Amino acid sequence: MKKSIILWLLLFFLLSIIQVQGDAPVPPPKPSVSSSTSSGHAPQIDFDKIFKALQEGKDKKPQKFEDLKKLLYIKPFVTKDYDKNYTLGLTVIANENETRNVTRNEKFGVWATLGNPNPIEIRRVMYIDLYALEPGEKSFRKVNSAPAMIMNNEYENKDGKNYSYRKFPELTSFGNLKTIGPAVLKIEVSDGETSWESNNYTLGIINRPPALENLTLQASERPKFNDPIIYSANVSDLDGDLINVTLHILDAQHRELRNETQLTMPGKTVSFIANQYGFFDREDSGKNFSYYYTFGDGIVANNTTIQDGPNLRKSVSIWVGKPVVVPEDENQYWWQSYNFSLEMKNQDPGEASVTTSLFTDTKSHPWKAAGSQVVTLTQEPQAVYFNVKPFDVLDANETFGFKFTYSETDQHQQDHIDAVEDKSINAKLVRYDFISALGLGNVLILLILALLVSIFVERRFYR
Repeated sequence: MKKSIILWLLLFFLLSIIQVQGDAPVPPPKPSVSSSTSSGHAPQIDFDKIFKALQEGKDKKPQKFEDLKKLLYIKPFVTKDYDKNYTLGLTVIANENETRNVTRNEKFGVWATLGNPNPIEIRRVMYIDLYALEPGEKSFRKVNSAPAMIMNNEYENKDGKNYSYRKFPELTSFGNLKTIGPAVLKIEVSDGETSWESNNYTLGIINRPPALENLTLQASERPKFNDPIIYSANVSDLDGDLINVTLHILDAQHRELRNETQLTMPGKTVSFIANQYGFFDREDSGKNFSYYYTFGDGIVANNTTIQDGPNLRKSVSIWVGKPVVVPEDENQYWWQSYNFSLEMKNQDPGEASVTTSLFTDTKSHPWKAAGSQVVTLTQEPQAVYFNVKPFDVLDANETFGFKFTYSETDQHQQDHIDAVEDKSINAKLVRYDFISALGLGNVLILLILALLVSIFVERRFYR
């Protein structure tokens, strides 16, 4: 009976809409009428047309549509025994323990606990939302985009009470925050009709400052301006924050000349190589410098004390030229000595001590160190000699190159000069001929020794 009354009300509403449509009339639904009421067949209704009419009615007569919704609304079923005394709880778990303080990057889980006093027959689906008030904010924000749901059968009985739990994966850290302080969490629970809020859960967001340790300056006692001077320090931060480290270079009066910045993770060593950043140039030669670091994690900024160094030695400009090699024998055997030389002079007034080194290059021994010496240069050209045996049998029948390196820059702003010998090392592998007086003599000596040993053994042990 109730169903028939609702259907007639729907038809009445649709007919009232159709009568006012003007130029675009919509025909009313055509129910199928039975041949006689005594046949027992119910009227047939075209629900597609009813649905279309409802859609048009919603657009053209919204007020009547709302009135119809109110008329057809059925209030949710509630028994007189339905208990609304829910128990709400909120817990934050980090490292398998409940916590009230976390760092920005620390991972944690937010858990909601719902105690439902109702038996399963009259429970409702529960909807849970998490809200957070972060440091510096004035209002709560909703954390989860869609409510977490607890179905009627998703409870466990504990101490005579029914409990269910939900974790919010949308909030696992505060790594996006640029400030610290208390954050306030709460949950809102609804059964579709009534809503409840939990007590506020205050979670302290803390920050442990970073540290910079083992500050070192790797350089020779009196480095040149373009030497690879290395500034390094160990970075640590208990919170695992990304650390901003800036190196400040100061002059002798502690005035800042330049600075460079790197971002690094804790547990790493940060390094600045002077000649890669161009910290110094020739004009800085002979001057003393100092440095310090500033560093921070986005929350706390700190600095080190001023450190001494480097003390650059005065740089000179030298002239080099005429790299030459002269073999001991024109046949160029690998076992012979070779005399390498080049001319050098100081282009500045006075004397200059320059370390000069020789390297040879073959297929079997690429850029092998062959010798090094310290020479004192004046403004008069002088030849620097290296008389060495740089090759072995593996270099036979190979061409070779060589270069001189020096501790000062030359007229081309270089610290080395290269050369290539066109003539190959002789292909002969053995130093002596197979048939020679010296070779035969060596064999004869070995035979005599073997004979003497055999005679001694025979007379001593086999008499």
